Amino acid sequence: MQEISGSASDAPGAKTTVLFVDDERELLDVYELLCGPEYEVITASDGTESLELFGEHIDFAFFDRRMPGLSGDEAIANLREQGYDTPMGIISAVDPDVESDLECDVYLTKPVGLEDIQTTVKQHID
Repeated sequence: MQEISGSASDAPGAKTTVLFVDDERELLDVYELLCGPEYEVITASDGTESLELFGEHIDFAFFDRRMPGLSGDEAIANLREQGYDTPMGIISAVDPDVESDLECDVYLTKPVGLEDIQTTVKQHID
């Protein structure tokens, strides 16, 4: 399988691009407000839309775990199958399963703040 890596933020002065995927529009708005000054923020309202938006320009992606249609777990698994090695995480109100086969790099439990997001992104892309 081909690993797909590299990002737009490799260019000097480019902002890190973070994708947030959640079925709650209000949360996506909060992520945009919190993170907009620091990151280039892209949002998707479900797992299917995230697959359409995903590409090498994404530096980090956060997915809600439980969404109608394609869940965050399924979206991450699909992207991994496509060869993306982009760091990806779950932000969910649902505690992680002890024996879960999640293919994410980090699992954050809601509510999360800007500091949690910044720390996570910096740990995985710097």
